[in-house]
Amino acid sequence: MKANLLKATVSKLTSIPPGTAADRFRDLQSGKLVSKGEPGRYGGVTMTDSDRINTLLGFAFDPGRGESRVSNVKRIRRFKLAQATYNPLRTKLSPKDNARAAFQFVEGLGIKFDDLGRALDGIVGSMRSGAFSGWEDGVRANVVVDFNDDRSAAITMDRPQVNNSAIFIFEPAGHRSPAEAAIERIVRFNRIVFEELATNETAPDQD
Repeated sequence: MKANLLKATVSKLTSIPPGTAADRFRDLQSGKLVSKGEPGRYGGVTMTDSDRINTLLGFAFDPGRGESRVSNVKRIRRFKLAQATYNPLRTKLSPKDNARAAFQFVEGLGIKFDDLGRALDGIVGSMRSGAFSGWEDGVRANVVVDFNDDRSAAITMDRPQVNNSAIFIFEPAGHRSPAEAAIERIVRFNRIVFEELATNETAPDQD
């Protein structure tokens, strides 16, 4: 996927008009959050996993007052893993064993859950490399990411046919459970978002 296709894909996913999408994409490139090729017919570069996720975050979320779009994306990416839970219905597991089971459930994907940015990059990367389809093993899985304002984000990996799931919750560093907001904005990324970002491949990212 090259820059123009990425820009068009995320513009469609987020319902952002092409002109606005072009402006936001330039901002992200200027802030070095999206790769920039050289001028000329063959100067384009293949967008990395991070390029794709950064474009999605930069289009989907507007920065707060006094904050740039680039710094907003960086802040969201830095959300830290706060909790990992395997199949909440299985209450007999201790919290430690429950978290361990959650990571075991998704270990075939090769996703790093250090922070939200790397986790989202990993979802796209697993789809690009074929690891995600191998992990599904013929049983279609759901992947959903729910954002609750600036308070938290939750990644849910779910195999509903066999009642297996894992939830990974991310919060800003130093998060201290603020009082419940009167009005909250919930944004959800469904599986189709990551499938669209992972299309039109030349080769998966190299480490």
